[in-house]
Amino acid sequence: MIKLIATDIDGTLVNSKKQLPSDFEDIMEELERRKVSFAVSSGRSLVALQEQFGGYMSKISIICDNGAVIMDKGKMLSCSVMPRESVIRIIDVCEQNGMVPLLCTPYTTYMPNADTAFLDEVQLYYKKHEILSDLRNYEGQVTKVAIFQKDGIEDGGYELLKREFGQTGEVVLSGYYWADIMNRGISKGRGVEILQQRLGASYESTMAFGDYVNDIEMFGYAYYSFAMENAHPLVKKAANFITGSNEDFSVASEIKKLVLS
Repeated sequence: MIKLIATDIDGTLVNSKKQLPSDFEDIMEELERRKVSFAVSSGRSLVALQEQFGGYMSKISIICDNGAVIMDKGKMLSCSVMPRESVIRIIDVCEQNGMVPLLCTPYTTYMPNADTAFLDEVQLYYKKHEILSDLRNYEGQVTKVAIFQKDGIEDGGYELLKREFGQTGEVVLSGYYWADIMNRGISKGRGVEILQQRLGASYESTMAFGDYVNDIEMFGYAYYSFAMENAHPLVKKAANFITGSNEDFSVASEIKKLVLS
């Protein structure tokens, strides 16, 4: 019996227009009736998830900033704040190597002035943001640094970031243009583990869906681990199962077939 469903959002739960399945509300009502917990697990920050899932926040769990912030039914369970000296060092390295950092806090994202390609991409994921002429003047608690590279980061600056920060933090690919850095030990998988302990769910009673490399850690905690048809090859290799495309709302289809049928 499934007790916990954890799903990535972009490229997974929603389509390319960032739309939820048309029957999402019906699915959520039936999961609640059956006492199946539902968690959205994303590289996005809390404020962005509140915008898309505001009406459900009191009913679902949230794993955001790749596991740096974890909530259950509106209650904060965990918030991993990065040391200021680490954040400043990341800013320095990015500025020296043609990458653009965003500083993510639970309630806003700080970004520098940058070109149109960067601004268009930011708008897809970080709706609430503030522009700083110098990011080093940020305030608040940074839980993740998201790093953009306009020519693609996997074949660009990712290896540099791993060399510079991989020993002291977690450096993960989160999209074609994006890599994220969090504190050491932070991952979506850790978020799923914390929720499992809270909800009494096990490996065998957990489903997880994802499409990109930052989703792989979740699969180690879920027998029903699904890579999307549109997933990165490494994600498909790590999953126990493959499902259809996010454009076809295949997450919703699998939930209806395996949990609600």
